[in-house]
Amino acid sequence: MHPLIKEVILSKEKIDERTKIVAKQVTEHYRSQKIGDEPIVLVGFLKGCVPFMGNFLENFELNCQTEYMLISSYGSNIKSSGKPEILLDLRIPIENRHILIVEDIIDTGITLDFMVNYFRMQNPKSVKIITMLDKVTAHKVDIKADWKCFDVEDQFLVGMGLDVNERFRNLPYVAVVDVEKLATWKW
Repeated sequence: MHPLIKEVILSKEKIDERTKIVAKQVTEHYRSQKIGDEPIVLVGFLKGCVPFMGNFLENFELNCQTEYMLISSYGSNIKSSGKPEILLDLRIPIENRHILIVEDIIDTGITLDFMVNYFRMQNPKSVKIITMLDKVTAHKVDIKADWKCFDVEDQFLVGMGLDVNERFRNLPYVAVVDVEKLATWKW
């Protein structure tokens, strides 16, 4: 294990198991909406969404279309600037479509709240949120996921798409970063 990793809090097995359960709940929700073969538009925010979105897609049973956006609110910092900026937008219109945001983590919620409002201005049929992790105590806005896999404490986490300076996204588990070591770490 890398010296910056303090502890693993969620194993790959636990994440996979919970993702299967939540994907089934999401599938049942949309089936109950009687949308037929209309594809759900799954939107992921790059880069962090990739591992969880792949895991979710393997377990989601309905017709869907995947889209990705690049939103910046961190830069090279470990704390959000609080000012989201769309760097790569959707390539398709979403009016009268069901949108499902597939998020790796809800931290402050500022970027997610910004994006939900951005989507709603485009008149979709619905906007729902699924997240792998939710730091409820860190929220700075009133936002709630429709589905979530895990509540987590307000700690600096890496793995399963979460990073520090673009590193550790590929870890198959979620771990806590040792922020004391990180403060003086030389890459």
